[in-house]
Amino acid sequence: MGVPVNFEDRAVAFIDVLGFKALVGGAVNSEVQLNQLSNLIDLLSSAVPILNSNVDASVEAHLIPKHIYISDCIILSAPLTEASQPSYDGLSIVVMRAIQLTHHFLNAGFLVRGGISVGKVWHTDSNIVGPAYQDAYLLEHNGEEPIIVLSETAKMHLRGGSRMCLQHDGKVFVNGLHDYYISNKYQHGAIEQAYSQYEALADQMLAAGLPESAHSKWSWFKKFLQSEAPEGLKWAQA
Repeated sequence: MGVPVNFEDRAVAFIDVLGFKALVGGAVNSEVQLNQLSNLIDLLSSAVPILNSNVDASVEAHLIPKHIYISDCIILSAPLTEASQPSYDGLSIVVMRAIQLTHHFLNAGFLVRGGISVGKVWHTDSNIVGPAYQDAYLLEHNGEEPIIVLSETAKMHLRGGSRMCLQHDGKVFVNGLHDYYISNKYQHGAIEQAYSQYEALADQMLAAGLPESAHSKWSWFKKFLQSEAPEGLKWAQA
């Protein structure tokens, strides 16, 4: 008899690294792109374990988001609530991880897109099943902009009071540029340094002669970046 399926109420994120398909296609005939692909695969496999290694030892292991890495996607989930810790909020934990991963891949030159939902999920070390996962996957699959969108059920559980999530054009999405989670590789003037690097990356990609679909994503990102720059902050808090 196989392992029994045990559904739990969890927050789930499905996050896709954009540009992977084109990189795979180019890697077949280009050693430069093959090396880029190898580096990206290393990033995909190591990103969450690196983040987990920085979690305080006092945090109970079952509250640290589970993750699966498949091809160019990272899937995360965490318990939605914890009876012994009324202040615990699994959705906020998953949103935080999504912000950290957005910065992580921007530093490597990649945009991400995804979806976050809450509901019933069975998540093991090698598989994930459940309607909340399916909702998160469809949000990514049907998305256009390089953002991580919250489902209707996730919106209902969202706690206000921070800029971890924003709303624009009728969508509530993760603020992947949240400056609190900028990499500590930056020292003095960390926010300005990071935003400057991100803008230079966007300009580079916009001048690279990318296909229209990829160009439009970088164009959207640059506008979002300008709105979230220290003098910006124009988009509405969710």
